[in-house]
Amino acid sequence: MVALITEIGKKMVISVLLVMVLGCVCPALLAIGETAFQTVVVFSFYSYCAISLFSYSRHKLFHVLSIPVFTQFLHLFQKYTFTAGANSIWRLLPFIILNLYFSHYFLTKYLPPTNNEKLLLASWGTIQAFFLIISPNLDRVVWGGSLLFLVTLPMYFLYLKTAMAAVDFRSEMESYLCLLYIILGLGTFGLVIAGSGYKDSDNLLATRNISDTNVTMAYFILLWPFALLFSERKRFSTLLLLIIFGIFIGIVVFSFSRGAVLIVAPYLLISLILLRNLSQGKWMMITIAVLALYTPELFSFLENDDLTYFWQLRFGNIISLSSALARLQEISGRAEIHAIAYQLFLEKPLVGHGTGSFEILGPGYREAHSLLYTLLAEQGVIGVLYMYLLFGSLGMSMFSVFARGRKYLILPVSFAFYLLFNHTVGSVFVIIPGKSVTINCIAPVLLLCLYFYVKSFGVLSPSVARKNA
Repeated sequence: MVALITEIGKKMVISVLLVMVLGCVCPALLAIGETAFQTVVVFSFYSYCAISLFSYSRHKLFHVLSIPVFTQFLHLFQKYTFTAGANSIWRLLPFIILNLYFSHYFLTKYLPPTNNEKLLLASWGTIQAFFLIISPNLDRVVWGGSLLFLVTLPMYFLYLKTAMAAVDFRSEMESYLCLLYIILGLGTFGLVIAGSGYKDSDNLLATRNISDTNVTMAYFILLWPFALLFSERKRFSTLLLLIIFGIFIGIVVFSFSRGAVLIVAPYLLISLILLRNLSQGKWMMITIAVLALYTPELFSFLENDDLTYFWQLRFGNIISLSSALARLQEISGRAEIHAIAYQLFLEKPLVGHGTGSFEILGPGYREAHSLLYTLLAEQGVIGVLYMYLLFGSLGMSMFSVFARGRKYLILPVSFAFYLLFNHTVGSVFVIIPGKSVTINCIAPVLLLCLYFYVKSFGVLSPSVARKNA
């Protein structure tokens, strides 16, 4: 991992130097953004995407998986200075570069899909194209929707299918996604700090929205098992486990999300139970116990900095009620949003109103804070049946992990909690809002990683599989 981090740093430095040279040759280039610094960072990232993908690297899988994660940070850094929305070339350029790399890659390395996989890709493209075409929001999401749904995700599927044939695929997947987990965590903390000073904002709830910590929670749920599996087999596994555990807890704290607490707490508890090395769980519990001794000091710090106010504002008296999840829907306003989505569904129950339609037909939110209600409003019965058939197939594919050891059970558990999050807190899948800054497909890429990671057990011979496990 040290070699990979060094490689990332070198390619970032080369990218910055390249943009600085171009800026000296053409000074007008650096005047596009809000400041010259912002412009240099944005163009350096585009340059980094091209260099990392098209130059030699034994860690190419990491660079391919990292582009959506890094792009989320870029979009938040661009703010609205660079044109936002799903049709903005500034938002889509990293994915265009990525798709160009995929096309180049498939010229030399390509495993033809099976008949079932051809049927899956054909049905996916057909149904997503149909829901895009019927959308009343088409003019604001057509390029982003077409690029991510119809090109990027199918190419990720074919790329991971090919990469899965490598003997070290699972171990590399664990290490790369663990590194992305750490980068995503540290980057989110950085955004929270930067967001707290944005336009003199001292409201951490506003900061939470600036840094997208509520959406990011779904990514951590999917990344967590890979980080956990990687830490389990490293020399300093306990220390690494404490680090990744602390990152997850920190994200929950700064998210100020009721759903995050109600979902992540049991998720982490189940994860500890599933650890093969019980001594890690022991040290984790000891660490938690020690931290508990300092709870009064912690609450004193939070009170002095007015941080407990936001938790009290978010939770109210939720704990005193018999049904926390039911109360969650009530006090968060999600029940009203769901009702609007359901009313839109009744207007067009078969096919819905199309991809991205809830943004303009609903109360102004990107989605209905529930995967089910968002699908009902936008894709009707057909879309709901199709998507849940895909989720069901993914869930069925994970049955094989039961024979691979207790630690691998965290994979289907992760998928289950991701679905729980999507149905109670917010729908996090492909993000293509017409106006907002963030355009992304991190969640489905991670679901594909989960699928091919599990499927790779059947590709390798039993002896190699045992060696890698």
